[in-house]
Amino acid sequence: MDKKRMKSLKEDYKHFAFTLLAVSTFLYIGAVLPDQGLSLAQKSIMMITDCLFLTGAFFCVNRSLIYKKRIEQADE
Repeated sequence: MDKKRMKSLKEDYKHFAFTLLAVSTFLYIGAVLPDQGLSLAQKSIMMITDCLFLTGAFFCVNRSLIYKKRIEQADE
């Protein structure tokens, strides 16, 4: 894989991570607000979805770091 493609993938994964983190923040705020008419099942689904989005953000940050290391190795 060429250096330009790896740099593009690194940036894409970083942007995906920020987006997933922002969405998970809104889901978390919506799940913990007091008594907004949500049932326990709906709050549980929101918390599970929040955890999935945070896991996805962690995965994207991890992939971004892998590509960053590959770019540094290619420079040497």
